[in-house]
Amino acid sequence: MNVRRRILICSASAVAMASFAAPAFAADTAKSDDTVSEVVVTGFRESLQRAIEIKRQNIDQVDAISSSDIGKLPDKNVADALQRIPGVNISSAASGEGGFDENDRVSIRGTSPSLTQVTIDGHNVATGDWFILDQFQTVGRSVSFTLLPSEIVASTVVYKSQDAALLEGGVSGIVDIITRKPLDFSKTLTIQGQAEAAYNSLSGATKPQLSGLISWHNEDKTFGVLAQAFYEDRSVRRYGQETLGYTSITSAMPIGAAHPELIGVQAPTLIGSSLFEQEKTRKGGDFAVEWRPSDRAEFTLNGFYSKLTATNINDNYMYWGNRELARNLPTSYTVKDNTLTQAAWPTVAAISPFNPAFGGTPVEGIIVDNITRPNANAYTYYVNLDGKFKVTDKLTATTQIGYTQGVGNTPSAPSFEVDAVDGVSYAPSGNGWQVTPNSINPQSPNGLANAWSWNETFTALDKEIYGKVDADWEIGDGVFKDVSFGFHASDHTRQVDGWDRGCTLGANGACFGSPAMPFSAVHPVPYPSGYNAGALGIPGLLLPIAGDATTIGNLINAIPGGVRGPISAIHTPQNYYWTGSFKISEQDYSGYVMAKVGGEGWRGNFGVRIVDTRENAFVNVSDPTATPGHPNNPGDIFSSAYGPYYVDHVTHNYVDILPSLNFTFDLKPNLFLRVSAAETMSRPDYSALGGTVSLNDLTLTGNGGNADLKPVKATVFDAALEWYYAPSSIATISVFYDNLSSYVTFGNHSAVFQDQFLTKNNVPDFETYVISSPSNTTGELKGVELQVQQPIGMGFGFQTNMTYVEGHDASGAPLVGTSKFTGNIVGYYENAWLSARLAYTYRSHFFVGLDRSAQENEAGNGQLDMSVNVTVTPNITFSVDALNMTNTLLKYYAANPTQVRAVYNNGTQVYAGVHVKF
Repeated sequence: MNVRRRILICSASAVAMASFAAPAFAADTAKSDDTVSEVVVTGFRESLQRAIEIKRQNIDQVDAISSSDIGKLPDKNVADALQRIPGVNISSAASGEGGFDENDRVSIRGTSPSLTQVTIDGHNVATGDWFILDQFQTVGRSVSFTLLPSEIVASTVVYKSQDAALLEGGVSGIVDIITRKPLDFSKTLTIQGQAEAAYNSLSGATKPQLSGLISWHNEDKTFGVLAQAFYEDRSVRRYGQETLGYTSITSAMPIGAAHPELIGVQAPTLIGSSLFEQEKTRKGGDFAVEWRPSDRAEFTLNGFYSKLTATNINDNYMYWGNRELARNLPTSYTVKDNTLTQAAWPTVAAISPFNPAFGGTPVEGIIVDNITRPNANAYTYYVNLDGKFKVTDKLTATTQIGYTQGVGNTPSAPSFEVDAVDGVSYAPSGNGWQVTPNSINPQSPNGLANAWSWNETFTALDKEIYGKVDADWEIGDGVFKDVSFGFHASDHTRQVDGWDRGCTLGANGACFGSPAMPFSAVHPVPYPSGYNAGALGIPGLLLPIAGDATTIGNLINAIPGGVRGPISAIHTPQNYYWTGSFKISEQDYSGYVMAKVGGEGWRGNFGVRIVDTRENAFVNVSDPTATPGHPNNPGDIFSSAYGPYYVDHVTHNYVDILPSLNFTFDLKPNLFLRVSAAETMSRPDYSALGGTVSLNDLTLTGNGGNADLKPVKATVFDAALEWYYAPSSIATISVFYDNLSSYVTFGNHSAVFQDQFLTKNNVPDFETYVISSPSNTTGELKGVELQVQQPIGMGFGFQTNMTYVEGHDASGAPLVGTSKFTGNIVGYYENAWLSARLAYTYRSHFFVGLDRSAQENEAGNGQLDMSVNVTVTPNITFSVDALNMTNTLLKYYAANPTQVRAVYNNGTQVYAGVHVKF
């Protein structure tokens, strides 16, 4: 069984289109009975024809993308390219931060990205997130594709059916990224490189993109070395309006007491106009050393490192709905779809009959945040050693051992908040809300007063050591072809630690005495003229007060006594942000046995995988009464500025038995039927198991975890009919059903925490927060995939596919990540020197999850991309790629489209450059 991961090496122009095609472009790289050592093709249609032949040989259902040369994957991001495969969805946000310009997560057949197993060369890869909320909220096991540039990819295989030899962790599928190896190359010495310019239509900036590869092996291909490096810089700008949550009107609110018919109506808590700006630099590289000392032994040592530095600043000018609802009474309002869609609040609160404590006191209806995160970053790396040994003529053993580590890091976040004592009104307008202050000028600091300043640091460490031994025993030519078996073990740790320090910016906060912090010294900068109704379709949009990030950081870090002071000063027990900190230690052990069978007109495999999961969660639990002697940790009560807490050590041990079978039947020479069934499982997010709680003092909401979550399990059935009706054509239909016997859903509960905003002069103030947290339930998924690829003639052709999925949990609520409809259509043209394609992808709306205790759905959207490659010589190719040519807006809503959550404009990205190879 000599199946190497270097299959599907195509020409540069062929790859520009071929990896968008619906059919698979890889054989079963781990388990095919047929030997496929190398596929060399010279044109697009020839590559499609060979890919069809490889697909016909598979037992498992796989699809793939591939690239022969660095920088020639037909999308600038691996996740972008994967979305062209039927049944694969991508998203440009990890959780509730809203979508950015680069796709970040991948999911399969309507499941959450956290339920998709992502591996590199068959092993796990640690990950990190640059965005602070993703460092400790429920993102968990999903891998950030922003750390995985397309330059490292030889091919990426998507498994849609499970067999016993595959690493567990994917409920509906597995994505395996296959890297380049030196013995894959036909030439003794190979040199490749690319130089491009990346342009963002909103920032107006052009940045360099550079990568290079050198590979060498000896004449007899017994020893080879490969090294490559990449440096990619981009300037990002995002315009947005965000509604940061909804809350139910209660009788304790003035509006609820005066109008009981409004009790239970949902009202927006914060409506903000935000400007996000970022300098994003990704750099790193990988290496591989291959050695074949004999025809019975082979060793591969390889490693990878990628670091993304993502300095960013976010300005947000907001209507403070929580404060108005709690202390004020509107002069007018409108209700639609159980939502307070319009309200006008007076400048001076007239609420003494309802809340005497605030009667006649002006309410801060406006609040402005200026958040900077200099040098926010994330990195990942691994070192891996593979061995392959021909023990006997019938028995082959493979081994793998390695270490991987990822980190998401926010080294500092000097930020400030100011507010305005002013009435305000809001109403629907275009794609969002029009917010109008009663008297202050939203484009001027006049009327704004100091409120709060803070600085925080977070580090999310993700690391794993792993190893496995597999063996394959070839039996003979009967029904039983061979038997494979193996054992895998890993020790994984996810640890998040945060420190945070804040203070009020006035005499009562002991942060600034007199004079108060001169926030006007931030030096407001002009806003781009396009940031208005033309950019977001919201007439009358507020313009935040932009600031220079360096000045903000210097100003806040220089506060006497320090919101931060020296970097080391914040790392004290008093500043430990225990609500967002946790540690998970997990040991996973698995073993399997699988038989491969076949006969005239049929082939298959069946087996079982047994998985042992051992969890140790160290969860920080709020204890407002500071009660000593808690049974889970007697006598250990800790405290910080965020209140007293204890550490709860929660342990669980799960054993899962995962049988599987896959069969392919040749109904006719060109008509195949594939059937499969399997038990699959995935473990809950690390951050969910860690019980971490993220609080928002402005809305009295938060996101939390649940250390008692059980693994997600499913019984998965799949059937596919494949018709190879012409040498370069294919039409397929696949149906699938997933019975989720254990699933993770989201709900709300109340808990008491210390309110940092209301805690003054070291006098703690405890408030009840609405916390959204996960819990176990059941559910189901079912759907159908269709795909067609067809050359038309004269160099033209097309590929198209669509996926329809229905999914819900036991209560009928939608599953996280399920879009009912996803479709792709790609048109291409190719001749000897030119290849061009247009690719359109549409994804219908899907449930993102709970953010700040309110539902978040992303509305359906489509995107048009283009690529053109011009081959000047066999060694030189010029290329132009344009992403999001339609400048599609990303829109989000809560329970229904009336409850707008956000709308973002990320602009269009254009890449142009030259590719060389020798």
